[in-house]
Amino acid sequence: MRKNKLLFAVAMWILSAPLHACIEASALQRLAESEMGYMSQRIPPAFADAVADRQIQGNMQIASADACQLHWQLTLPAADIEEAQAILQAQPAKQIMLAAQGYEIPAQTSLDALFLLDEKRMQPQPKEGLQTAPLGKLRASVELMYALLTQARADAAARHPVWTEPETQILNAQCAMQFVAKEDIQQACACRTQEISARFTARQVRYNQYISSNPYAFASGNGGDFKQLDKRLQERCGLAVR
Repeated sequence: MRKNKLLFAVAMWILSAPLHACIEASALQRLAESEMGYMSQRIPPAFADAVADRQIQGNMQIASADACQLHWQLTLPAADIEEAQAILQAQPAKQIMLAAQGYEIPAQTSLDALFLLDEKRMQPQPKEGLQTAPLGKLRASVELMYALLTQARADAAARHPVWTEPETQILNAQCAMQFVAKEDIQQACACRTQEISARFTARQVRYNQYISSNPYAFASGNGGDFKQLDKRLQERCGLAVR
């Protein structure tokens, strides 16, 4: 009788115990933040700005505990998708070339990818980052979209750009690291910053810096206005590249 009661108690404990989860809720949240951080670092800066503006949200859930398969959902702003699609449609040759390489603009605001977790490293398994895998394809699609947006927005006309003091300080500091001055470096950089900030927003400056540092983006032809202005300002403000 006592043995039967013990077996019954064990059975009830098993039935009432929670299902095995390969990752705890707190670790799942950290993984979601890590994936968003990875994309923000890898993808051109218009993506990170949309994240900062809370226009992009990510959600990570367990799809299968037994296989430790996770579900990553990324929600993008519809306006960004429409803008990127319009940019690409205006360049049919480029659209055909990218499609042939397996690249495409997201067609809807909600993107989903299932992937297997490396439980030891608490990261997606390496094969999941390949463009042939759902997670890799999602990343590549978003990267293409925000590369187009970064390039296009770098040249967009900005009315009365508003700069914060920290943004101004950052541009001055970058100037002092990049250039030498014929006379006072602080005055020369202030001269350059004043002219640039009257024409471009701080975000546009970062977009143009991305274009100049990325061979593929530079080959797109975007960023010409900023490059020409900066060249004139170097001469006017007495600056020379280190």
